[in-house]
Amino acid sequence: MRATGKRGNSNRDSLNAAGSSDSSPALQKKFADALERLTGQIKNDRSILAAILCGSLSHDKVWAKSDIDLVLVTIDDKSFREDSSGVSLYADDVNVHVFMTTRTHFRKTVEGTFHNSFMHALLAKSRLLYTHDQTIADLCSKLRDVGARDTRLQLLNFATGALPAIDMARKWFVTRGDLDYTALWILYAATPLAKIEVLEAGLLADREVLPQAVKLNPKFFEMVYTGMLNGKKTRKSVEAALDALDSYIASRIHLFDPIIEHLKEVAEARSSTEIENYFERNLGVDSVTTACEYLADQGLISKVSTPLKITKRSNLEVQELAFVYMGEPPDEF
Repeated sequence: MRATGKRGNSNRDSLNAAGSSDSSPALQKKFADALERLTGQIKNDRSILAAILCGSLSHDKVWAKSDIDLVLVTIDDKSFREDSSGVSLYADDVNVHVFMTTRTHFRKTVEGTFHNSFMHALLAKSRLLYTHDQTIADLCSKLRDVGARDTRLQLLNFATGALPAIDMARKWFVTRGDLDYTALWILYAATPLAKIEVLEAGLLADREVLPQAVKLNPKFFEMVYTGMLNGKKTRKSVEAALDALDSYIASRIHLFDPIIEHLKEVAEARSSTEIENYFERNLGVDSVTTACEYLADQGLISKVSTPLKITKRSNLEVQELAFVYMGEPPDEF
């Protein structure tokens, strides 16, 4: 039978009965043995070219509520359906969550086409269990190699992702004076900023970015992360955290350079729709209109408008938000 969900109580119940509900050697062995037996079965499936172990068992310790995360690379077959939700298996009282990807899709993920994708993040700390195809083994060896272009785009993606949370934090502070809700939005912003910190240090930005970032930049992240979680929230401390967020982004304004470079290249106004389409389709970065608004506020690009028919049958035009690069801003004295 196949498990109906990713999580279940069987792992916890059986381990509690054995007197081991923590990250003990017996627990690690239970998971390792289940994985070994399941892998032995999968190896005989000719449509599966490789099995890659991800998650805690690949690089960390498991605990009673853990499961096993596997990526199975399949042959290229049009009849195969890419299913990001995966399938849940059950092996020796251990839940196993399986993600399926074809060989072609796997190659695109590793080589950078989908470097910002969930799958690439999952594979970042993976371990190849076996493969029938040497090219897959070669690709796995490149997983930790993120090129300069991909790093630049990821940094843009993370910086853009932080802006809405920073804006919402400032809004709730200014309009409502709600310190708790402002602190919550500050915490939302902390994660993408932690990814920036980790990536700038040449490390992989994965699920543990906040603990990593605290070590890399303790002063900043103690203010916007641990301080907001554990400290007493006063108007002074929350406003200081907001100012720290603004300064952090302002000191890294170069992270938005791909947007300025694009507008320089086209040398004319581009609507927000056109800009969004370009960055999403060509660079894998979305929601850049917020970043354009930020750059316009900083005087680095200008906010304009372009005509738009709301529908194909519209008999009139309205004005759509657009942006244009007007040249270098004047020096401040």
